[in-house]
Amino acid sequence: MATQTQTSAAAPQTLTHPDVGFLETRRGRKLVENITAYLFLAPGLLIIFVFGIFPIFYAGYVSLFQWRIRQGEYLGLANFVNAMGDVAYVALALFCLGLIIYSITTLRGMLRTAAEKDIPARFPLMALVPGAFLASGLTLVLLRLITFFTQERAIELGYAQILGSIPVGLLLIAIGGGLSFYLNRWQHDAAAKSPYAILPSFAGSATNFLIALSFGLVLAVYTYQEFLRLEGVTVTDFRLSLLRIGLMTLGLIILVASFLIWQWTMKQHGRWRTIMGLLTASAFIGAGLFFSTFWPIISRDGDPNFYRSLQVTIFYSLGTVPIQLSIALVLAYLLFQDIKGKAFFRIVFFIPYIAPAVATAGIFEVLFSLRERSLANQFINFITAGTTSRLTWLKEPTSAFNVYGQMFGLEFAADWTFGPSLALTVIILYNIWVFVGYNTVIFLAGLGNIPNTLYEAAAIDGAGQWHMFRHITLPLLSPITYLLSVLAVIGTFKAFTHIWVLRDAAALGTTDTASVYFFETFFRGTRFGYATSMAIVLFIIILILTLVQNKIAERRVFYG
Repeated sequence: MATQTQTSAAAPQTLTHPDVGFLETRRGRKLVENITAYLFLAPGLLIIFVFGIFPIFYAGYVSLFQWRIRQGEYLGLANFVNAMGDVAYVALALFCLGLIIYSITTLRGMLRTAAEKDIPARFPLMALVPGAFLASGLTLVLLRLITFFTQERAIELGYAQILGSIPVGLLLIAIGGGLSFYLNRWQHDAAAKSPYAILPSFAGSATNFLIALSFGLVLAVYTYQEFLRLEGVTVTDFRLSLLRIGLMTLGLIILVASFLIWQWTMKQHGRWRTIMGLLTASAFIGAGLFFSTFWPIISRDGDPNFYRSLQVTIFYSLGTVPIQLSIALVLAYLLFQDIKGKAFFRIVFFIPYIAPAVATAGIFEVLFSLRERSLANQFINFITAGTTSRLTWLKEPTSAFNVYGQMFGLEFAADWTFGPSLALTVIILYNIWVFVGYNTVIFLAGLGNIPNTLYEAAAIDGAGQWHMFRHITLPLLSPITYLLSVLAVIGTFKAFTHIWVLRDAAALGTTDTASVYFFETFFRGTRFGYATSMAIVLFIIILILTLVQNKIAERRVFYG
């Protein structure tokens, strides 16, 4: 009996458990979860790559060739130089410099983070090992995708030294990914024993640092070789190019120095702030005069129609975005009050945005026709007491300031030729009319999220309507204002449909924004490579403006 009891008690110690597979362990389940998540993200990532990222790189490939219906000979940077002149070299050099500065800043940020957390510098530097493989692999793959050169063609053009290899690049990416995985796994295992548990966070920064550095250096070498190849025909052309590039570089140095002085001035107090502020303003004025004087020399070899389209686009954006946002903010603030029929007014203001653009643009074309009985001309005749019978509106290429000066007898504006034309002013009014309602609705949504207790507390403290609007409404609406301003700037630089409907040949191109001019060059001129190069320039301008707005938003936008 005792023997049976002892045997039964010892039996559980002799039982054997079945083998547990790797996928059933904690690490295996985590791996399965990660793979499942990436499989769910794969369709979205594929769509983004096919319809978002790849077209940008393919546009860069098209811009390097003479492309009329069919692909022609390789031109390199010739399309960019024909459009921008020698400014193209300066722009590419600044882009390369920006990549290199970004890489250096990223490395300094890694080392500063390690120093703040008392982590030895060798730990963030260890992350450079997998980052080097990843950056090298991505660089080789992208170089191969961008150039599309065969080995023989690359040797013929003299670019065999920068020819990428997709198989080698993929191999390097796989090696870098494996090293990064094992580095993270080692960190996870050592987290309980080591105080340096944030080591994996350096992997992404290290990869960004090396990618930016490699891209900047490769593009700098490519730009220099293209400069020698395209401009090295004669010594005279080479010297003129260097002169124009030097003039523009000098102007940019003055602008950058003025900006740095202004930043330092804003941190000072008392007399130094006033003195340095005046000096900074003088430097900005001097830089503006410098550019206005030497810009015709700098851009002499560029396409005048391309620069005019950019100028028209800037006038269109400056005349549209601030006004429509200001009007929308005022309307939203009024409609947010307790007034009768505000739901009706919200619908009325939103109708122009949802109406077909072609139809509403056609209505504007009728309203601003050159007939004396058109609504716009009758209004002008009324406010000028009959001294001005009619204006040509959409057919008028003269500056709007000049037209208004002559209409009201202002002699100082009689010879003013700068600014948007009268035809472009009509298009600006159309854009304001369409988007004010949309911006008003978005502002109303933002106003609804502001707690009413803040206004009640301010009213108890004796604040008036203006002080509450200035110190409560505006700061809490800053995220909405930032969003609408970014969308508005991007929209004005990409606007096409209503401009195409309202433009008139009699306006002599003063209403042709960049997108319209690119469309004309691409489809009617069948100069695909040249139009694509200009479109890439516009894309970079929009990207830079967005980055600048993001930088400003870091200090001015209040998220609560």
